[in-house]
Amino acid sequence: MIALITGISKGFGNAFFNLHNKHMAIYGVSRNPNHERSFDYASFENMPNPEVLILNAAIGDTGVEIDAFDAQAFENVLQVNLIQPITFFSELNRLGKLEHLKSLIIVGSRFSSPTYIRDQDLDQLPGYGYCLSKSGLSLFVNILRKEEKSFSVNIIHPGVLNTEMGSPEGLNAGDMARKFQSKILDNSFLQEFNGIYELPTDEIIPF
Repeated sequence: MIALITGISKGFGNAFFNLHNKHMAIYGVSRNPNHERSFDYASFENMPNPEVLILNAAIGDTGVEIDAFDAQAFENVLQVNLIQPITFFSELNRLGKLEHLKSLIIVGSRFSSPTYIRDQDLDQLPGYGYCLSKSGLSLFVNILRKEEKSFSVNIIHPGVLNTEMGSPEGLNAGDMARKFQSKILDNSFLQEFNGIYELPTDEIIPF
């Protein structure tokens, strides 16, 4: 199985990228590729035709106080978390690189769910950019599904991880990457879940 994942420089993406083995050939996309199996976002002609495409790259922001709203930071988060993955996917599709695609999987978060956001206290939320970009990806999933493509489309929440964007007390990124790989290999994501698949618990967070 051939998998292509974006955002491999660190965190969950890097942990997954390093699981390359005889069962799954994993290639990565990064703004600064430094491995023979990694490419920059413009190197479409050299990328493999994946069976699994994982849109993982993301950055975060903090603060939901509108009086302190930072327009430039907001724009940067939307660019990386929402615009870039959709544009990258669209270009791969336009160039015929998705002919063998079976699963498109977007690494979102629990904040990809407007329902989840609604039920949280204000001080439990990350920044405006993060919440809006991640919930925007859920809308993208629902819209894309209406095109009735030949591949499944899902969004997952890998959990709060012990990464730069997570928490020192978070789940081990390597453990969650291995569980994610096993779920891909057993074809769990060939079906489409009606919500965000929560990887640590195998539960579904409603959209």
